[in-house]
Amino acid sequence: MIDKRISMSKKLGRVHDKARVLYFMIYPHLDREGRIKFEDIEDLRDEIIPKFKDWNFKKIAEGLNELADIELLILYPNGKDIAMEFTRFEDFQSGLRKDREAPSSIPSPQETQEDSGVYRITPALSLSLRKLKEGRKEGKVYYDFESSEWKNITDKDIGLWKKTYPACDIEHELLAMGDWLISNPEKRKSNYRAFISRWLKKQQDQGGSDKRKSSFQTYQEKENEKIKKWVKGEG
Repeated sequence: MIDKRISMSKKLGRVHDKARVLYFMIYPHLDREGRIKFEDIEDLRDEIIPKFKDWNFKKIAEGLNELADIELLILYPNGKDIAMEFTRFEDFQSGLRKDREAPSSIPSPQETQEDSGVYRITPALSLSLRKLKEGRKEGKVYYDFESSEWKNITDKDIGLWKKTYPACDIEHELLAMGDWLISNPEKRKSNYRAFISRWLKKQQDQGGSDKRKSSFQTYQEKENEKIKKWVKGEG
């Protein structure tokens, strides 16, 4: 149980609201040593704040980094996962009985021999390497940020999208999606096929990418008509 002394914490009083909310939402999930590990930001959000749909990667990362900067918690790597340890966990506990709690399966920051003072949550850490490898293995569609290319998209996929969204230039839209993902690294997707479908549907409903081509063609046709009239002396 959290001790009431936590309300007098000067450090918690200095951080922004998002950091304080994260601190108290994570607290009940800690083991008896005040530690928790997670695969990536999406994993943490699904476990800690599953109902906070408006909390994106950037907001969560900023909150965690702020808490780490003032040493209320320590962030450190644990294999392919990210671990954290609350530095004053026992100080803010009342009635903690370690003999009744399962031992921690997460090593301490000291055991990992990492410099926790410079460890922060970055866009690179938000991407789960395990999920990426699983996606490659199972042939799932995903965007490779290292090569800036879509992976596992087949000719059959392209053909299906062209039939389903006839107003869209599929190749052009895939390039636009890739550019958007690179510009918004905190919004990486767990289901890229669904992301592509939503994007194409939105473009289709707005007239599609062919609409831009049609507008340009119409402009050219009008200009050609003006030239013809001018040559004939009608302009």
